[in-house]
Order: sequence, then structure tokens, then C-alpha cells
Amino acid sequence: MSLLFLYLLGFLAPGFGQTGTPRLELYPQHFRLHPGEQIHYQVLERSGNSQPREPAHYEFATKDPNIVRLIKPTGLFEAVATGRTELVVRTPTSERRVRIEVAGRAQPPIRAVPHSTVRGIVGKDLLFVGHANLDGFDHTAVAKPGIDRLVQEAKKNGWTVVYWVSQEYPDWYTADRQPDYAIVSEGQEHQIRVEAQRVVFAGGGFMFCLARNAQMTLHSMIKHNVAPRIHFVFPAQAIWRGPADAQPYPAPMVLLTASFVRCANDARAYNEVVVPFLDRMIMQFPVTGYPADPPAPPLSDLLKDWNIVVRFGDRFERVYRRADSNKTLLVEFQGV
Repeated sequence: MSLLFLYLLGFLAPGFGQTGTPRLELYPQHFRLHPGEQIHYQVLERSGNSQPREPAHYEFATKDPNIVRLIKPTGLFEAVATGRTELVVRTPTSERRVRIEVAGRAQPPIRAVPHSTVRGIVGKDLLFVGHANLDGFDHTAVAKPGIDRLVQEAKKNGWTVVYWVSQEYPDWYTADRQPDYAIVSEGQEHQIRVEAQRVVFAGGGFMFCLARNAQMTLHSMIKHNVAPRIHFVFPAQAIWRGPADAQPYPAPMVLLTASFVRCANDARAYNEVVVPFLDRMIMQFPVTGYPADPPAPPLSDLLKDWNIVVRFGDRFERVYRRADSNKTLLVEFQGV
């Protein structure tokens, strides 16, 4: 089952308009490539005010394959040489043309390995960047500036940088292409042994893949390690969540900061943003039932004797769960 299908389950409602000529939409909205870069474009069509859907039949082409060439008919392209050309997508009833520019220096591909082959990740401070090359959902790249700054800061401070990437959606997104680890995981699922004093989570959907990575990482750290304190950090300016105002995908995603801004005070932000996230992370293991073979036992069982404390920087702290032990999970939100 593709990640696109899994994600659309959460955002697309059934029923589509049948009147008028459907217009074609391409995602991501990113049409300036570097030589050697590959990108996977998604095609959706919309009739009138109906929800978008993938066309039953479509074909891609480029006006000048010496500049940008089609690698796979599903929409995988490669930038060959500097210049400008047009990408063309056609269905039996519609056509869309988009100008593509190839410029700048050649970008190296992110060389990644399957998550099942990685035995462990160890470091004092870990930065996990989810969907570091996924170009499908955050198609206007609202979280990219925050992620790029965070990666630069992490490397400056000697943190271990981990990219969770997709084989289905290559290249485009992060400015940096040289993490310490690049791990293939379509939905940020994994069963890797993680040892760290602090893990910073960025990139990916707040209530979906990012929550899945956090719960899988927490499961590993509790099951395999004996440290009485775990520190998870969520930088709100480097995390995206579903479209604003309940608009379905492919409406642009919004930063997690927007969810906090809409709350009148920290107490409401805690109740309306953080509590649903923690409830989902702990009780829905794994998120949306993916993968079908999660590690045992359930995360909620492992956390029974753990205190869980939530902190917003240095201004707000609340106990989400109190236990009769000295073991504490500190969940910190930054930039809120």
C-alpha cells in the first residue's frame, strides 16, 4: 500500500463532481531543479468545486528531454542539463503544461538503506528529520526553512543527524544531502535500537508519520535501555500538520506553530494540541495501524510506570501522567 494512499485516507472524502472539464494539478509545486536531481510529480484532477482525485489515465512528457527527461511513466523525472523546458501531462480530456528550470550546481543523491538493516542509532543528541526527501504532502514546503536551519544548527553542534527518506519520492526538499544516517522508511516506521539523551523530531505530519516515528523510537528506548529519563523535543517551526481550516489535501500544509497561535493561552494549547498528540502517540500503537506488525508489547504497557511531563520552552510545564517511579519522559515543544 503506497504512502500516498495511506495519507489520502485521512484527508480525501468520497464523491467527485462530474460537470465541466477537469483541471489538472501537479504536486509538489516545485519546478526549479538542479542538474542530476530527480523528482516525482503527482497528478490530481479537479472538476468544479469537487475534491481532487488521481486520474484513471494520464501521460507525462517533456518538450526537451535533453534538459529534463522522464524516467518512469508514473511521473519520475531527472534534470539532465541547465536550461528551461516544459513538462506536459495529458489525460483523455485535459492537458497541463508547466515550465521547468534546471540551474545551479549538481546535487548528490541521498544514499539510504532500508530501516530493517539498521541495528542501532547512538548519540548524545539525535536529530530525526522525517520525510527528508518526500515531495508529496508538504508540497509548498512550509517546514523546509525551519528544517534547513535545524540541520545546520545540529551539524554545528555535533549532533547526529538522521534522515528518514522514501524510495518512491526521491531528492527534493532538504538543502543538506549529507546526514549521518539516511534510512528508507515510507511512513517513518522502524524497530531500530535508539540510545540518546535527547531526540529532536522534525519534518512529517504532526499527527501521522511524525507521531509514528516518536512512538516507535520511544518503544525502542524503553524496551532496550535502562535510562530513567528520556527527552523528546518537537520544534514547531520545523513540523507541518494538516491543511488549515479543515481544507482537504492538496491544500497547503501549515506549520505546527499555527496550531499553538490559534489557542488563547498555554493551557488551551496544552489541552487542544498536545494532549490529543500524546493520546494518539501512546494509545494508537501504531498510528493508523501501520505497519501491521508493530513491536510488542503495546507502547501503553511499557509506559505504565513512567511520568510524562510536557514543557513549552521555559514558560509552561504540565504533568500529563504521574507515576510512582523516578522514570520520566520529558516532552518539550520549542518555538511555540
